[in-house]
Amino acid sequence: METISGLKSKAADLRKIADKLDEAANALAGLAGNEESWPLPLASATSELGDLVKMSGVNAIFRVLTEAGTPLKKTTLSQRLRDRGKAIGDNTLQSYLSRDKRFQSYGRGQWGLTR
Repeated sequence: METISGLKSKAADLRKIADKLDEAANALAGLAGNEESWPLPLASATSELGDLVKMSGVNAIFRVLTEAGTPLKKTTLSQRLRDRGKAIGDNTLQSYLSRDKRFQSYGRGQWGLTR
């Protein structure tokens, strides 16, 4: 049999989890434009959030940098790729950036498109 303090502790933990889930749901609703559209239809969610999944890594990098229109820090670039369904490891990302002629280093960890 559980004690009252044990149950209160579990309830507090569950409230924290519920708050995190609410934050995530609100963030996804914000991506869709408004909260009335929550939950997102599956097709809509995957086309917006996972639109880079089927692309090659190097082409996904090119698309993100093209859309940014300005050089990005490597950490920002990596996060944008992950947010859109394309997780590329740091070493692989560095390799793609340094070997493809479409990309240029702008110093201090910033990369953009070759001018």
